[in-house]
Amino acid sequence: MHSIMFIFKRKPDLTIEEFYYHYEHVHGPIAKKLPGLVEYRQHQTRAAGQGDGGYVGEANQYDAVSVYTFESAEAAESAWISAIGDEVEEDTQKLIDTATMITLPVTVRNIF
Repeated sequence: MHSIMFIFKRKPDLTIEEFYYHYEHVHGPIAKKLPGLVEYRQHQTRAAGQGDGGYVGEANQYDAVSVYTFESAEAAESAWISAIGDEVEEDTQKLIDTATMITLPVTVRNIF
C-alpha cells in the first residue's frame, strides 16, 4: 500500500463551518473517485480538551488531515495525473491554503 497524509489549513476567507462543509460534501466526493484509491479518510481537527494527552501544542493551528491510500506508488502517481486528479487539485485550490500544507508519505501499520 502507498499512503500520503496531508495536514492543512483552510483558505483564510472561509469560516471553519464553510470549510468543513465543503471538505466533506464537495471535496470528499471528488477525491473518492480517484482511480486506484483504496481508502480515503478525512480527519477534522477540534479544540483540544480532556483526554487529548497533553501534547496538542500546535495541532490546533491546522484544520484537517486527509489520508489517501493507493495500492502502489504507481497507482498513486497515475491517480494524481488523471482527470479526476486535476479535479481534486482544482478544488484544493478553492479550499486549502496550500502554502501551509504539510505532505507526509506514510506507512500505515494497523496495530489494533
